[in-house]
Amino acid sequence: MNSDSVTLNKFSGLLRSGVPMGKALEYIGGMPKDKSGLRYLLEVALHSGSKVAGEIDVVADLCYQRARSVERIQVAHASPRASARLVIWLPVITLMLAQLSGLDLLAAIRSRPVLLISLGLGILLLLLARLLSSKLIKSALPKDSYLGYYLMGVALETAGGSNLNQAQQTAYDTYQRVFDEVPSKVEVKAMAEIANLVELTGARVGDLLKAHALNLQREVMVANEIQIERLGVNLMLPLGLAVLPAFICLAVVPLMATMFGPN
Repeated sequence: MNSDSVTLNKFSGLLRSGVPMGKALEYIGGMPKDKSGLRYLLEVALHSGSKVAGEIDVVADLCYQRARSVERIQVAHASPRASARLVIWLPVITLMLAQLSGLDLLAAIRSRPVLLISLGLGILLLLLARLLSSKLIKSALPKDSYLGYYLMGVALETAGGSNLNQAQQTAYDTYQRVFDEVPSKVEVKAMAEIANLVELTGARVGDLLKAHALNLQREVMVANEIQIERLGVNLMLPLGLAVLPAFICLAVVPLMATMFGPN
């Protein structure tokens, strides 16, 4: 289970047990310095007061679902990464097996300088394939996204008794201080739409904020998973442009030269 969700569940449990907010924070290890998302939520909760245990449970579930999605993405990365490594090392493995099976590839390479050129070109192509594969895999790695956290901060503030305007300002200022940037335009726009809807209909602002925050995080995770699916297709590029030509230069040409002798 994700450590952030465990921490938040402990925190909400302590609050429900009647432990004061400051003391509960001490029991969970104090304010974290290396986890911006968790620190932001705890700072907002600390400012909101002790009546936010239910909202913190929702945030804990958000953290848990986010961590589960990231874990699924990391598992999905393992397959294309392993495939890329196997394909890249296939020419080298083929050469080693041929040498062990009795074909004197080393003698053929020493006696034919053109084979050295072929090997050199093959090695360069393998290095290129490895570089391209690494870049593609790195570009598909999930990025940390705290989209929806500002809305959750506003929800915590309103649950603590602040009016909507005060809650927005406090959550905004805390977000800017913790993340060293302002909330995204997507969240600011969503906040404005929710505030307008609450004013027109009298709907419960906390429920709307929490639902929208969860949807934003789901969209981020779906986008990451789509990127992983595309990775398997994109890895065909270094395979076709570099690995297959490298296999010909490193394995096929030396094997043909050794088996059939000089022309």
